[in-house]
Amino acid sequence: MANIKITYHIMPWEIDYALMSFTQFKKSKYYLSLEDNIYIDSYLNLSDYIIDWDKSKLPKEFFIQKYKDLSLLLNDYKHTPHVYEGNEVFGILDVQRNSYQSNIDYYIELRPDIYFSETLLYSLIESAKVITNKYFVIVPQYHKMWDYTWDVLVADQYMSTPYDQWDKKDIFDIRWDSKSSHQDITLQPIDVSKWCNWFDIYNKEFYENMIPVLDEWKGYGPGDTYGMIISEYAKSQGADFQQYVLNGQTIFEYPVGALKERNFASAYRDLIALNDIPNQRQSFESKFQKYINDGVEILRTKHII
Repeated sequence: MANIKITYHIMPWEIDYALMSFTQFKKSKYYLSLEDNIYIDSYLNLSDYIIDWDKSKLPKEFFIQKYKDLSLLLNDYKHTPHVYEGNEVFGILDVQRNSYQSNIDYYIELRPDIYFSETLLYSLIESAKVITNKYFVIVPQYHKMWDYTWDVLVADQYMSTPYDQWDKKDIFDIRWDSKSSHQDITLQPIDVSKWCNWFDIYNKEFYENMIPVLDEWKGYGPGDTYGMIISEYAKSQGADFQQYVLNGQTIFEYPVGALKERNFASAYRDLIALNDIPNQRQSFESKFQKYINDGVEILRTKHII
């Protein structure tokens, strides 16, 4: 038996992606072990700090009601829905910080606009159960990305795609490729740390102790880049960390190919007014070296290295 926590952060313009992924979760349930407990913490972010609702053409109530309706698809899980309406910075990093739970064995982060097959959740959980490393992460395969650093995650059938054509593939072609493929699902250890927080699974020791959310982090920032640097450093110092690729399961973003320019978020974005606030990613990156230094100190304090 295993306890799994899935975190899911939704901006209002991503609400249609929530429908697509909640539907995939509904399908996924039929493949899962009845002995496992799966908790889903989803957050609809209607922050007054980020969005000027007085100037928006769609009200908060529209998104709240739609979120409640879509959440019925998650009744097979231990789902806890949250609606954030505060006037402070809030985002993925806060969701991760709130997710820590004493009885959880594995954590999964999911982005709303990611396609995943209905068998992926089962494959990730069952794969995690056989790994013996003290710290680990498992990442599904991707379509070709924009540079060679991602090639370690790219499925073989997409390796010949030119880097400058990475976003031209129709996501539904990727879906068909996955469903018609006879490739075995296997775990492959790799020598580098590389992931996007798209739909990965992390064991408790890794997620809570090796790469915890730092106290001063707020909203959004490249926590994945931070985690990759910290985990590679820890491994170089002797920590029992390993990343694996789950071959035979390909995920990718919906807004590619025909959906690149006008995707499922565009109509909502056109009707929502944003406040003029500091760029959260830039704020994070301006202190990135300090965060790395703090992360290394955490590794020492917790005797991970």
